[in-house]
Amino acid sequence: MRTSENHVTLESKNAEHYYWLDLFRGLAALIVVTTHCRTMLFVEYGLLPPEDKTVQNSIFFFLTRVSHEAVLLFFVLSGFLVGGKVIQRLKAGTFNLKSYALDRTVRIMLPLLSALILILICNTIIGQKYSVIDYLGNILSLQGILVPWVSGPLWSLAYEVWFYVLMGGAAWWLTTTKNTYRYIGIALLFINFLIFSDSLKVTYLFIWLLGAMSFFYVKKNNFVLLGGVLALIASMMALQFFGRESRTFKLHDVDNIKTICELCLGISMCIIVQQVIHRKPKGKLAILLNKFGTWLADFSYTLYLTHLPIVYVLVHFGFPKSQSINVVSIGYYLSAIAISLVSSYLIYLVFEKRTKYVKEILKRKIPSKEGLEQQQYRKRA
Repeated sequence: MRTSENHVTLESKNAEHYYWLDLFRGLAALIVVTTHCRTMLFVEYGLLPPEDKTVQNSIFFFLTRVSHEAVLLFFVLSGFLVGGKVIQRLKAGTFNLKSYALDRTVRIMLPLLSALILILICNTIIGQKYSVIDYLGNILSLQGILVPWVSGPLWSLAYEVWFYVLMGGAAWWLTTTKNTYRYIGIALLFINFLIFSDSLKVTYLFIWLLGAMSFFYVKKNNFVLLGGVLALIASMMALQFFGRESRTFKLHDVDNIKTICELCLGISMCIIVQQVIHRKPKGKLAILLNKFGTWLADFSYTLYLTHLPIVYVLVHFGFPKSQSINVVSIGYYLSAIAISLVSSYLIYLVFEKRTKYVKEILKRKIPSKEGLEQQQYRKRA
């Protein structure tokens, strides 16, 4: 899923922008959109007429079947940019729980609340009914734990939030000097242990932690980057053909293979992320591509959360599920993608774009420990 700590220079880990990671995040969100649009608007590849089973269409279906891999990339990037920086601040003795909690809460909640308003409207239109408790549970990231998710993409958001809670609890336990706070930190860790041992998949937590660890001790190496790319391609192919159930490929009992493939994907993605941040964009095309990635990444979180209910409404109002690939069906497909992009960007302008502004307001409203001490000193004086 999506994080926003990514405005960067490469030479220093204290800087704020890492080359190419915005592009990775933006393209990952776009891949999820193209995949969901394809599954909603086309039948499975195996159900296409024989004349449509061309090499080009096979590639098209393969490229629009990798949304799960894109979500794993979200987890790696989140681990790298959030988890890695927490570890860095712990090592430097500069971790601040209030700042961390405020940053993560606003970052998650502002786009989420706007998305849930849209999801509620779209679910009502298409006749998909959920209870008030279900929606409240999704606000609290309890989907997949205590309540169902009210929209498909929200499944991964629960993981993201509990990753953050785990890291915050561990950091609080390590940095606080008060026993009461230590107990709270331990309680948070215990709650995470229960959640990941019962409801959420521990493999994804491990991949997130791999992303966090990959933040450190990296040197530029072309052979390592090449190895990471080759491992990524091999892992993607293995997951597609051996790690998924499909009426097309007749695969069954794939859980163990899927877990192995996911771990290999996570490791290869960590390697690639470690290496690409050392490659400064050179040339007009590379610089333009990197800037495009930053633009796309800016609203990728909103895009990820809002696109599916929009596509459901389009289908509800007449976008057909095509039995073949032709100019008309491709037109519907591209239109659905375009409508999703434009709609999510407009929602982003109203809500997610205000994230930094809301954070600044809350930081002024919520006094820091130092501010409280100064106020007490003035009163005593």
